[in-house]
Amino acid sequence: MIKLNSFSSINNLPLTNEILVYFINKFWDDIFNEIKDTKHLLILCKIKFTNEELGYRTLGHLRQVNYNDKELFIDYLSQRLSILSDSYMTHPISNIIFSYIIKQGQCIDKNRALLQNLDDKLASTHSFNNMNLPVSMSPTDYGEIQASEFFKINGITYHRYIVYNGSKIFRIDRSLDRSHNKVTILGNIDLSWIDTKLNEHSVEDIFTREIKKSTIYFMDGQVVLRKQILPAKAFRRLQADNTLVNEFYTMDIETIKHDRKLNPYLICAYNGLDYITSYGKDQKVLFNTFFDQLLSKVKKGHSAIVYAHNLSGFDGIFLMRHLLEYGKVEPLLFNGRLMSIKLKINGDNKSDTKTLVFKDSYLLLPLSLRKLCKAFNLEVAKGYFPFLLNDVFYSGVIPKFAHWIGISKNEYESLVTEYKGKMWSFHNESVKYCKLDCKCLHEILVKFNILIFNNFNVNVHKSLTLPALAMRIYKSYYMPKDTIYQILGKPEFNIRKSYSGGAVDVYIPHNRISGFISGIKSIFIKLYCYDVNSLYPFVMAFNDMHN
Repeated sequence: MIKLNSFSSINNLPLTNEILVYFINKFWDDIFNEIKDTKHLLILCKIKFTNEELGYRTLGHLRQVNYNDKELFIDYLSQRLSILSDSYMTHPISNIIFSYIIKQGQCIDKNRALLQNLDDKLASTHSFNNMNLPVSMSPTDYGEIQASEFFKINGITYHRYIVYNGSKIFRIDRSLDRSHNKVTILGNIDLSWIDTKLNEHSVEDIFTREIKKSTIYFMDGQVVLRKQILPAKAFRRLQADNTLVNEFYTMDIETIKHDRKLNPYLICAYNGLDYITSYGKDQKVLFNTFFDQLLSKVKKGHSAIVYAHNLSGFDGIFLMRHLLEYGKVEPLLFNGRLMSIKLKINGDNKSDTKTLVFKDSYLLLPLSLRKLCKAFNLEVAKGYFPFLLNDVFYSGVIPKFAHWIGISKNEYESLVTEYKGKMWSFHNESVKYCKLDCKCLHEILVKFNILIFNNFNVNVHKSLTLPALAMRIYKSYYMPKDTIYQILGKPEFNIRKSYSGGAVDVYIPHNRISGFISGIKSIFIKLYCYDVNSLYPFVMAFNDMHN
């Protein structure tokens, strides 16, 4: 934002190079010294005469400078002072004022080269609705003044100017203190705006323009900030659900590794009552058999939700390959991640349409299935399977311990005891294992849904992720009406791009407390790592934040 730094201890002396250099140095020390390595300034220098009739005058135009450009800036203003009118150096001044904006990074040589340009600028304009409008608060910059008069509105006196510029006629109502103008283009053009000096110390080239739904900040004829009122809709409150819904399927795909590739050989699904099972090495037959069974259970005109734990990173990859021949497939991606897959199969009539929506339960409950079984206190927990055994036709004694993953020695010995004198069949055990996974996941989601519904009257199946579920609960119960608005399109993009967190890291170079002399045993101390979640928002919430 535009900031001012005013120096007033000048003892009503005329402006000289010595005075100018002194206060530029002081400004550099007060303002620029702390930001010299990471930022640059947009800077404008002006003076205030002791004689109020003379008012304010600008020494130079808006320029971009780095910290190391002080001598260039001094030289630029000194040369500007030498070619300006004698009034600058003969009338006493009361203030030297630096208007500036702090900008990120270092300015480039192209902009710094403007410090060599001593010429006066032409009158600036800005484009609005394909019209070039003067960037000035002086009526003479609008064109030729044809008439002027004084009038009062609500006891306040204004100076009205009628200015002609080609085919345009401007009516400018100016306050007596010259702090604001109301400008209207007369005729068929329905356009007016209000120009306001930024503050009492500002000259007429630092002002804001309120035009339609925009507020534009000008400094020396340049747009330095633009604000705009954007149309936005408030997020609407959501209705709570009246009925608990637990009609859905869970599924799982089992694979073996062959030639460094994972090949599915088994697919199971469960709806709380019945199982669907498809087994075989032929991929097309395997998936077609599964989809045909699943679709046969979906009534015409209805849809079904199918959960897979880790659809995004595993099951969805295989499903996408084989769904395309069935109908219209609509994958939903977010930040490159697969969130869900919708399969829509159109019938002869609209009422014959069937829809399958595959969702990722891991996005709702981001824990392994085994941990979820413990968390939800399932009576029958997730089983074990020798995933490193790749012979789908194997039948015999229980596979060796080396083929199993995620199982302890004691648990394996229990299995050995259980299958002592029994035939262990890859086909039967894999189907049993896969069915158990589907059943466990189904019971977990039912319990989770009941938990959320009993507390908030919200079904979890309407949300794809845990954050989305939290937002749905908030919108249903806690969000005040018409308080949070949607910002879409380019404004949303710009805001998201500008918003970022920060990181402050402090490191001890090493944890060695003994010397580095060779031959002496090294002594080390324990190091600790600390992390504070949301430290910045916490500090901002409980402390006064200054501009």
